Amino acid sequence: MNPKSLCLISLLSLMLAACGSLTRSDTAPWLESRAGAVSESIAGKWTTAGGIGANWGEASFIQEGSRFYGTLGSYNVEGAINGDQIYLALSAGKKVYYTARLNRMVDGSYAGQVVEGAIIGRSNGTNDGFSLMTLRRVGR
Repeated sequence: MNPKSLCLISLLSLMLAACGSLTRSDTAPWLESRAGAVSESIAGKWTTAGGIGANWGEASFIQEGSRFYGTLGSYNVEGAINGDQIYLALSAGKKVYYTARLNRMVDGSYAGQVVEGAIIGRSNGTNDGFSLMTLRRVGR
């Protein structure tokens, strides 16, 4: 194969890979559609250490109505709260790596599922492999 063809194939492969990536513009309407009744403020410090699932690190959230944002470990977080459920999109730059749906537990923590590279709850079969996450409030 000549170098020009190889370059064209490489460029096409990169473009297709980029199209398959989940972005913040993909998750923003999903989060907005999930935002609803606010049962509790989740603003403040949280941790994933010591709960079910992986240790994602420390979290810090700022809440504005039924929407919130902040950080969780090395990820930026945009989220929505609706009653006893929170929804998260974990990103770095424009790329969203994970989405999550967590339910409020009796002790005030949140626990649920995280999927990689897809919007959780969509019926496209990409939610088959999921991780678990628990968020517990720090210092309250």
